[in-house]
Amino acid sequence: MGDKTLLLIAVLYSLTISVLFFIPSPELPEIQISAVDKIVHILIYFILINIWMLYFYRKKNFHLENKWILLLLLSVLFYGIIIEILQGLFTVSRSADIIDIAANFIGSLLGIFFFKSIKHKFNF
Repeated sequence: MGDKTLLLIAVLYSLTISVLFFIPSPELPEIQISAVDKIVHILIYFILINIWMLYFYRKKNFHLENKWILLLLLSVLFYGIIIEILQGLFTVSRSADIIDIAANFIGSLLGIFFFKSIKHKFNF
């Protein structure tokens, strides 16, 4: 898989979740347990950061310095905060939730730790 393909996947995933975060809640399946919503946020951001880390890891010749990882983490965190603010401002069935931001951050951190533990498998 080439760099351009990875970039396309990363951008498409980012755009897809952006759209999904603005779908009115009544159109989504009802989630009875609040914890499930937070787990979904964790999983979405776990995948998001892993896709972007894989792209930059490949782009940087299989080396990803901690400063790039920190920049990516802050970018993903900022993205999540902006999404939450926009949900609160521009949707009627969704609201901004600080716990969602925390779940996004946890998913991102878990993704970083996961990627760091398996990145050597991507040296293809």
